[in-house]
Amino acid sequence: MKIIISIMILLSMNFTFMKHPLSMGSILLMQTILSSLICMFYMNSYFFSYILFLVFIGGMLILFMYMSSIASNEKFYFSMKLLLLNIIIMMMIMLFNLIKFKMNNMNELLEMNNLVDNFMMKKLYIFPSGMMTIMMIIYLLFTLIVIVNVISIKLLPLRSKF
Repeated sequence: MKIIISIMILLSMNFTFMKHPLSMGSILLMQTILSSLICMFYMNSYFFSYILFLVFIGGMLILFMYMSSIASNEKFYFSMKLLLLNIIIMMMIMLFNLIKFKMNNMNELLEMNNLVDNFMMKKLYIFPSGMMTIMMIIYLLFTLIVIVNVISIKLLPLRSKF
């Protein structure tokens, strides 16, 4: 778990150095996969992480469509300095985690897992807040249906030149 979080932090730091839309999209894709993995570890059900992954991928496909129309012929330059820096940082993080793991005993790890179970995200779907989640889902579905009907009346996209 710590390794996944450290990789996410490293990817977030790398995102600021990226200039090409393709490299930014690949970092977003990796962030999406890692955040879905973290959700999968925290929940007993894989359904929420799967839906989260699908929603992120849908949004990223729209971003990819916009970016490919804007910057279609831009050259992609690979930075060896950034790759070397990432490898060194990941080795340092893994070495630190290995040393820290050897210092901890297994009882502390089991206690940490019990603490994580108290903060699970399934609280979103039980009685008091479950109704709010269902209402939000119904609202989003209704909004989607209304937008599709508005678009189909004009037979044009919402944002057109004419």
